[in-house]
Amino acid sequence: MIQKKSICSVLVAGLLVMCLLGAGCTSQPEEGTPDRDAHTRRDGGEYVFNETNNNETVTLPAGSEIAIRLDENPTTGFSWNVTSSAGLEYVNDTYIAPETELVGAGGGVHVWQYLAAEPGAAEFTAIYKRPPWEETTGNETTFSMAFIIE
Repeated sequence: MIQKKSICSVLVAGLLVMCLLGAGCTSQPEEGTPDRDAHTRRDGGEYVFNETNNNETVTLPAGSEIAIRLDENPTTGFSWNVTSSAGLEYVNDTYIAPETELVGAGGGVHVWQYLAAEPGAAEFTAIYKRPPWEETTGNETTFSMAFIIE
């Protein structure tokens, strides 16, 4: 009898854990929560890219809104040095600080917004480094994307 109760307890506990894990997998992001998925087109028509899209070439229709989101922690002295080519019209860039009061905490995100303005080829490149007056060593983190605008 005691062994039966132990087996039932283990089964119930396992079922409870599976339910909790399953609930976490099906939850939806809150309204207004930034979309962290790679190459996602939001309902508003904005294409969102992040680190997982590094070195990709993407075809987009002219007039598309583009957001590129890269992790950044400027408290370390590092930030993204960005360049973009013709065809991408700069709209805005914003740094979103981490939601913590810890000084120097990582977890911030820098978001650049562009408009795919002209048909043709365009490129976005970035290098994560210290201020521009320090030499580039070749060991820096880089990000680049090519766009074919139709």
